[in-house]
Amino acid sequence: MTDRMSDISGGNRRVPWWMWAVILLCMAPGLVFPFTVSLLTDANPLVRALTWFYPAYVIVSGLLAWQCYGRRTVMSWIVLVLLVLSHACFYYMTFAQFSV
Repeated sequence: MTDRMSDISGGNRRVPWWMWAVILLCMAPGLVFPFTVSLLTDANPLVRALTWFYPAYVIVSGLLAWQCYGRRTVMSWIVLVLLVLSHACFYYMTFAQFSV
């Protein structure tokens, strides 16, 4: 009876190996970001502080995507898309040469 109830309510489905690979692939650019701090061209202290906190955001996003996959698969994909978009925005914010 309890097995049937867990199947109906969504239960604890295991995350497939390919989803683990997708999550790790999406997390990889953000986890190596602190090592590129010497390449920063912006002297703004806010940008430098965000650079050091960014890997924590990446780790939390990966954990949330992993946790959401069993019950809310679409939410897991949304978190991963936002993570990839944030990589693009963060790289642009720190490495782009623009003047105001």
